[in-house]
Amino acid sequence: MDRGNLNREMDRRRFLGGGAAGVGALALGADPAKAFSRGSTVFRRRGRRGPSDARGVGFKQGVAAGEPRTDGITLWTRLEGIDRDSGLRVEVSSDRDFRRVLVRERVQAERDRDFTVHARLRSSRLKPGERYYYRFFTTDDESSPVGRFRTALPSDSREPVRIGFFSCQQYESGFYTAHSERGGLAAQDDLDIVVCLGDYIYERASSDDDTRIDRTGENRDGEAQKLFEYRQKYGLYHGDADLREVRRMHPLQAIWDDHEFENDYAGDQPSEGNSNVKERRVRYLKRRRNAYRAFFEHMPMTPDRDDRFQIFGRVRLGANADLFLLDERRFRDRQPCGGRTGTPCPRAEREDPDRTLLGRRQKRWFKRALSRSQATWKVVGNQVMIMGLEFPARSPVNPDQWDGYAAERRELLEFVQREGIENVTFITGDIHTFFAGNVTPSGRQGVPSVDGVAAATEFVGGSITSKGIADSLGGDDGRETAALLTDQAVYANNPHIRYSDQAFKGYGVLEARRDELRVEYRKAATTQKPRSRVSTLQRFRVETGVPRVEVVDPPLTGPQPLPMP
Repeated sequence: MDRGNLNREMDRRRFLGGGAAGVGALALGADPAKAFSRGSTVFRRRGRRGPSDARGVGFKQGVAAGEPRTDGITLWTRLEGIDRDSGLRVEVSSDRDFRRVLVRERVQAERDRDFTVHARLRSSRLKPGERYYYRFFTTDDESSPVGRFRTALPSDSREPVRIGFFSCQQYESGFYTAHSERGGLAAQDDLDIVVCLGDYIYERASSDDDTRIDRTGENRDGEAQKLFEYRQKYGLYHGDADLREVRRMHPLQAIWDDHEFENDYAGDQPSEGNSNVKERRVRYLKRRRNAYRAFFEHMPMTPDRDDRFQIFGRVRLGANADLFLLDERRFRDRQPCGGRTGTPCPRAEREDPDRTLLGRRQKRWFKRALSRSQATWKVVGNQVMIMGLEFPARSPVNPDQWDGYAAERRELLEFVQREGIENVTFITGDIHTFFAGNVTPSGRQGVPSVDGVAAATEFVGGSITSKGIADSLGGDDGRETAALLTDQAVYANNPHIRYSDQAFKGYGVLEARRDELRVEYRKAATTQKPRSRVSTLQRFRVETGVPRVEVVDPPLTGPQPLPMP
């Protein structure tokens, strides 16, 4: 997978200044900007019959785009209400009313792929760094919502690249406020790409006090093991209008973590200490195939010709950024000490040189790709935290993250330093908390002769809804008070962590510029009520050539970090 690059500042400003119009509104005589912003699903094709043998169908899961290239894109939708393979058409236009259609192709919704459509389009008529609009249609009277995408920037473009990132969106834990048009990801008009860093779905409904109800699955208990159950799960999640809007508005690149399949699994083996399976109704490896298959069916991505379940690879985003995507589940060895969080784990087990998180093939690819990258910033989509997380100091608490694979972490970071690879930054999900800090070979910033010096930076982007420690201690009303204590404990024991916020849910936006990296964290006031406010939580910068996170403004919530030693 070498899946992309993205947009021009001139085009971006022209788009923002001109508004965004919807084809449905043009056909109906309404305000086009308003119709496009809400994703009108109506477009009347007049004058001839439609090209499809699919009639009376719908597009309830919306549309999505992904894998951007300078001359191409992968477009996705799913047809509802059919029971056999059916044809339909996809169109791409440079204008919002589709007067100038550049690409039109016939595609197929196949029963074997749950009637999802993956149209991989490449054309000399698509130019680098330009905005385009697309739609699927079946008959004279039925069309999908109108989506938009931007092709990748050319390799010599110095335009700033903006990447949105999120993770951990358990459906029943709250509303997708951080995805919404009210300050959420869908409202970020100038993003070049959005990255999901894992836990797009949750294989099992939580047992906490739920805000929403998940009744998917054979037993209607929210647990997915069979293929049709995982498919139902994606249908439930895509039933959320805010999530559909993010997929419609931005190219999406997704990687899985554990909950797309099974909690804390490790490669070919289930978790020893943290498996949450009620009753294994499907063999482990069969269940994993079901989960991986459903993931690929419901994402705007095409399988690799040599490995149909490969998610690691690189997306080229112009001269300022390459995006590297990792798979930290499929190839890993089991976690040390049974993977039990909060249980003391001997250093010899955590630092076992034979234990791998990435696997031999992926690690070899990653090193080679990093060393060959000519982009200013090497942005690494990383499922689990690579900085250490210690309570007390020098006692890591979570062997499921890079702390449990310390020898491989040291190998990678020392390789970065030895090869003189500058401007490596990790964007991370998994832990339901906003963190930002500096990455050393040991994962900790303390004694240089032992820990090494910083080789990279890391930005951990909180969660969309999934609950964390502060939620369990204080609930929605008391989580900010609880977070004051837990954040201070983070600062006291982890000098490499320059920012911690456990009070809020939200997402991150990274901007890669020639001279610096800018990152903004955005928070939802609450996820327990729909339509709450989304606002800036914190801003950061990293100077080119200096692997050190700078907090631009004083933290808006939580205690100040302790001074660096």
